[in-house]
Amino acid sequence: MQYSFDYIKTLYNKEATRANIMIQFDWLVNNVKPNDNVLIYYSGHGEFEQKYNKGYWVPVDSKTPSIHEYISNPDIQTFLAAIKSKHTLLVSDACFSGDIFRGNTITVPFEDSEKYYRKVSDLPSRNAITSGGIEPVMDGGKDGHSVFSYYFLKALKENKKKYYDASEVFEKIRIPVTNNSSQSPKLQPINNTGDEGGQFIFIKKQK
Repeated sequence: MQYSFDYIKTLYNKEATRANIMIQFDWLVNNVKPNDNVLIYYSGHGEFEQKYNKGYWVPVDSKTPSIHEYISNPDIQTFLAAIKSKHTLLVSDACFSGDIFRGNTITVPFEDSEKYYRKVSDLPSRNAITSGGIEPVMDGGKDGHSVFSYYFLKALKENKKKYYDASEVFEKIRIPVTNNSSQSPKLQPINNTGDEGGQFIFIKKQK
């Protein structure tokens, strides 16, 4: 692990049921403290229901194409708003994941300076990096990963800086993902969840 994380919880394959995902969201709501930073990474199936105009995560135990077995983006937004963290970053590699962005938001322009990192560290943030907009995304990529996941991991591995914020990661992956797939990744604050312009910062462990 190249970056500093105090607590890691994973749900792989058959573990990623609707109930288990909801339980972990609830755990975050009840246990995260105001100075904590939270990274949520979802890589799986997504769906968009035109009649409801909503996007959904499709957990592994969803046996029918019915929304009662899915997790809606508005439900995810409700959890993100309730988590009492300083910074929360959702990274979603799923079809139609860009539907999480509803409403107008603005961000603090990036600047490679100590002043910038202090500012975005002090301001609360609720951002998401998604593998695409309201569109299907590709599964096939390199090294057993999707195109998006491959370049996301590559950006983190190749980083040499101690501080590496979400906007820098996004700028590193935006062009290669767009040029090697039919999808357009997005980074944006999540509306009505408590964002004030900050950024989640990956902190590289020092050797």
